[in-house]
Amino acid sequence: MTRRDREFIDDAARRLKPLLEKAQTVVLCTHVNPDGDGIGAEICLHRHLRSVDIESRIINTEGLPLRYRFLDPSGAVEVFDAREHAEFLRNADLIFMLDNSSVSRLGPLEPAVRASRATTVCIDHHDVVEPFWNINIVDEEASATGELVFQIVKALGGTIDTESAQAAYVSLVTDTGYFRFSKTSPRSHEAAAEMLALGVRPPLVYQEVYERNSAALVRLSGVALSSLQRDEGGSLAWIRLTHQQVVDCDAAREDLSDVVNGLLAIDGVRIAVMLKDLGGNRIKLSFRSKEALDVNRIAAMFGGGGHRNASGAVISGSLDGSIDRVLAPCKDLLRAGR
Repeated sequence: MTRRDREFIDDAARRLKPLLEKAQTVVLCTHVNPDGDGIGAEICLHRHLRSVDIESRIINTEGLPLRYRFLDPSGAVEVFDAREHAEFLRNADLIFMLDNSSVSRLGPLEPAVRASRATTVCIDHHDVVEPFWNINIVDEEASATGELVFQIVKALGGTIDTESAQAAYVSLVTDTGYFRFSKTSPRSHEAAAEMLALGVRPPLVYQEVYERNSAALVRLSGVALSSLQRDEGGSLAWIRLTHQQVVDCDAAREDLSDVVNGLLAIDGVRIAVMLKDLGGNRIKLSFRSKEALDVNRIAAMFGGGGHRNASGAVISGSLDGSIDRVLAPCKDLLRAGR
C-alpha cells in the first residue's frame, strides 16, 4: 500500500472512530440490485460492528442473489419493509451507504433514509460524490468498496475473521473481474494476499459465485447471444432481449453481467452493449468497454452510472426504438478514441 493509500485509510478511520464509539444502532445498505461488492462490503463491516457490540442491521431493497447467499449463512441481510424497518431507520445512530453515493439508487429505501435522524456515511470507490451524506469516504483509486472496508476495519483496530475476509474477497474479485479490469493494482493483490492468509479459499469462492448458474440463466444467455450484432468494423458488439424472451426462459431475475462481459472476449470488440426489455416500457442498458473507453459517461447520459469500463442504466421506451439512440454515443466514443 502506498503512502497516499495509507493516509487515506488512516484518515477514514480517524473520522469514523468517534462516531462508532457513540453509536448503538447502525444500518448498512447498498444500491438497488445489490452486487458482490456492495454485499461483501456490508457483511464485512456488519461483522466488525457486531464484534464491538454495536447493533448492526443490513437492510437492502432485494434479497441476496443465489450466488452470494453463502456469505450470509445466519440470514443477516434483511429485505426492506416500511412497516418493519421505518422506525429503526428513523432512530438509528448511523446509516452507512456502501458502494454507491447516489441517493436515487436507494430505491424504496430513499424516503426512510432521508427521514432518519442518523449521521449518514458513504463509503464508495466510484467517481461521484453526493452532498447528501454527512461523511463521504470515497476513493476512486480503490478497486472495490469491500477493499476499503477491509482496510478501514483493520485501521480501526478490528479483528478480521475468515468470514469477514471472505466477504471482502468477494467484493474484490467481482469488481476486478478476477483481477483483469483496469482498476486492478498492486494494492488489490496485496489485499487479496492478506485475505487468503486469513483463510479465504479461492476455489470455494469461485464455485459459489460463478458456478451456481440456473438452467434459466443458461437458456437466456443462449437466446441473448443468438441476437449478437457487430458494428464499427467489429469494435462494437451488442445484444438484445425482448421481455417475452425473458418470460419464456423464466429468467426475470437472472443476472446477465457475465454474458455482456463475455462479448469483450470477441476479437476486436472494444465496447459491448446489452439492451434488455424489463417490461412496462423500461429497458435495462449494460455497457462494457476496454482500456480508456469511458462507458460510464454514456450511462450517465441515460441517468445511470457505474465504472469507466462497466456501467448501466434503465431508460423508458420500446426496445426497438431505443437501439439507435443507445448505440449512437457508443459509436461516437469509438470514433473519438481511434
